[in-house]
Amino acid sequence: MTVIASSTKEVAMSKATIRKQILVTAKNEAGMLAEIASIVCAAKVNMTGICAWEEGNQAKFALLTDNNAKTMSAFSAKGMQAVEQEVVTIMLEDKIGSLDEIAQKIKKSGISLDYCYGTTCGCKGSSSLLVLISKENAKVISSING
Repeated sequence: MTVIASSTKEVAMSKATIRKQILVTAKNEAGMLAEIASIVCAAKVNMTGICAWEEGNQAKFALLTDNNAKTMSAFSAKGMQAVEQEVVTIMLEDKIGSLDEIAQKIKKSGISLDYCYGTTCGCKGSSSLLVLISKENAKVISSING
């Protein structure tokens, strides 16, 4: 783990790691976010990241959770399509330039990303979660971690 010095305190920055996100395909209709959230909540699982978008008449939800097995089981019980997908995650210091540093490393390696998403609170001394998806996840990790 790398430690980044900041003016107020030290913030630990994790190395890039491989995780599994859950990709849920659902009907693209009003209230679907509430339905997805209710299913995860009823399974007593914590979502640590979420990204959602539409593809035609379908809604796609990419979820990071603290218990994928329970989450997958909950979606299956509701008859919803859900699959696990390998992603790269990294915790960044929540400050100007953190994303740029990572993006430049990936660019230098010539890796194409399929998509990415992240979280941030904009709070001094906090961290941000960045999720990257590529057909070359191992290469992404190598380019970030050095």
